[in-house]
Parts: sequence; C-alpha cells; structure tokens
Amino acid sequence: MKQRYKNTIKHEALVLLAIFVFISITGCAATRHASQRAVISTVDTTVDDIVDNLLRTKNAAFVEDGLPGALLLITGMVELDPDNYDLLSTTSFLYCAYGLFVEDENPDYAISLYRVGAEYGLRAMKVNNSKFRNALESGMKIPDAAKYLQKEDLKGTNWYGVNIGKRCTLQLDSIEETLDIKDAVAIAKRVIEIDPNYAWGASHILMGIFHSIIPSYLALGDGPDGRGGGPDAAKEEFALANKAMDGKFGLTDVFQARYLGPLLKDRGLFDQLLTRVIEMDSCEIEGGFCLLNELAKKKAKWSIDHKTQYFGW
Repeated sequence: MKQRYKNTIKHEALVLLAIFVFISITGCAATRHASQRAVISTVDTTVDDIVDNLLRTKNAAFVEDGLPGALLLITGMVELDPDNYDLLSTTSFLYCAYGLFVEDENPDYAISLYRVGAEYGLRAMKVNNSKFRNALESGMKIPDAAKYLQKEDLKGTNWYGVNIGKRCTLQLDSIEETLDIKDAVAIAKRVIEIDPNYAWGASHILMGIFHSIIPSYLALGDGPDGRGGGPDAAKEEFALANKAMDGKFGLTDVFQARYLGPLLKDRGLFDQLLTRVIEMDSCEIEGGFCLLNELAKKKAKWSIDHKTQYFGW
C-alpha cells in the first residue's frame, strides 16, 4: 500500500516537472506563454491529485520527507500562472501543512513556512475577489475588508488565516511579531460565518487557541462574558470543531490539550485528549484522509514527551 502511494505521487510529480521544464526551455517567448496557458488546466488537476494522494497515505514520515521537494516544485508551478486562484490556495495549504509537521522540532523554520504560506493565501484572496483587493489597495485593513470575502474565496481565505494564526502562536513572546493576530481572528470569524465546518473546522480550532492564549494581552470581544477569551469560550470553540468532524479529526484534540489543558492546569485532560488521538483509527476521518490523523498522532506523542513544556513541572 505504501509503495503504491509512493509510486503514484512520484509519477505525478515527474509529470509536473516534465511540463514545467519543457515549457520553460522550449520555443520563443510567445510560444512559451501559449504553452503555459495550454497546460494550466492539466497542472491544476495534477496538483490536486497529488494533494489528494498525500492526504490519503498513512506514511507520515514519507510525506514529511517529500514535502520540501513538492513545495519547491509546486511553487515553481505557480509561476506558470501567477493569478491562478486554486494553485495559489493549494500552495498556501501545503506550506501550512509542512509548518505543522516541523513546528515542534524547528519552530523558526515553521515560522518562515507560515509566512510564505500566508503570502500565497493573501495573493489568492486578492486574485479571486476584486472588492477585497480594492479595499486593501484603498488602505482598508484586513479585519474591515474581511466582510467582502465570500464562499468562493474560502480556500485561500482559510489557509491565509491558519498560516497567520499558527505563526503567531509560535511568537507569543514578541508582541511586535503578533500584531497581525487581529487579521487571523477576523479571517477565522469570517470563515465560520460562511461555513463553520470548512477544512475540518480549522477556524474553530484557531478560535479555541486564540481564546486560550489571548487573555494575557488582548481581548477578542466575542466571548460568553462579552469581553472575549478565556476557558469557557475556548471550550465552546473546540467543541464546535470536534462536532464538525464527529470527533474524528485528531488535531482538534491535540491543540485543545496543548492550549486549554495548561490554561485550566488540567494534566488529566491533557493526557486524556492526547491518548485518544494516539489510539484513534487514523483513516476513520471523512474522506479517508489518514495523513491528517497520522500528523495528529505525531504531535500528540511529542506533546506527551514534552509535557513539562506546557505545565512547567
């Protein structure tokens, strides 16, 4: 099974590479541009197929090892059509995914990945929605311009917000580096307004994290007490995220354990949530996207091994 996934992904990656190299070195400029336009639909479909295959594999180590090369290749593909919304959005997602893989062992590298992922997400949003783009160009800030984002913008919007949010969680010791957390909050709220279950309830997870950490220096203004933040609001958001996937998306429990557990000083909750993730059937998730829960298991095990990092003892 693992070999089949490897062969499929390798084949599709080679197709992408062959297309990219061929149209980059052959013919005059006009011919190259015409060739680029002709293959864009093929590239789009192939990239989506690669991502789908990646998400269905259980071999997380293989995917983690292969993601840097895939990112380099797909980033090159974007240059075939820099205004391609789907390709920009998918690239934003892949940078986010790789950031999630490496953030525990190498947070500085993850920060750089999340930055790039956010850039691609923002490019996608601006390409796809002229009202949003014009609002930003006129000087409007993202929290105010988010109202223009619509359902057809969800893919780029969601991964822009997740990239910003995850980067901020790695830089909480520097207020200057987290000033754009307000952008991530506004985007997460907008995604929830449009489709609260989108991308495995990712925006609810983000809001759960924000409510767990923001009381230390910033109020969201939307919590149950009207002030924002705190354990009750965090619990509610994590519960909504779990409901979105019937409790089968392990990353929800991982982040609930990491952020809500220490806030409540509840080591029992921390252990319970992470043990549940480790013991769950990775492929039971809707769509058979086993990789997501394999990643969750990896992060759950790391969390248990580094429990003192979260509780201080």
